[in-house]
Amino acid sequence: MGAWVRASVPHLGIYQLPCSGPRSRFVVLASSDLGYLLGRCREVAVRERERTRVLPAEVVIQWRALQVATATPHLPGIQRLEVEFPGLQASMLGLLIPTRLQSPEEVLARCLAQGVRVTGSRVVYTCAAFEEVIPQ
Repeated sequence: MGAWVRASVPHLGIYQLPCSGPRSRFVVLASSDLGYLLGRCREVAVRERERTRVLPAEVVIQWRALQVATATPHLPGIQRLEVEFPGLQASMLGLLIPTRLQSPEEVLARCLAQGVRVTGSRVVYTCAAFEEVIPQ
């Protein structure tokens, strides 16, 4: 299991917790690098507002989006991008594009093919854009 902690310094701690049963242990990885945990753990504990939830890594991966900074606040091809990327959110800061069905590299390539001048990008995790995939 992984525990996503928000720390100013990326710090990894490995804890072994006793479980019921003889000679059984439960290993918990704690890190501020969510991508690191998602690649190594079946489940991840994350904070959602005031509570902590333990979710399958596959669910948290669905929260991934690419935040794209653009060179211009007005994008003439935004309608085509909205069709191409269901769930796309546009703002004055740029675009937030869910990457459920494609890699961040594919998203950037498709943006460039549509004539979007990209000035920067980063992968973010946001459950607000993907509430339908969060198990209750």
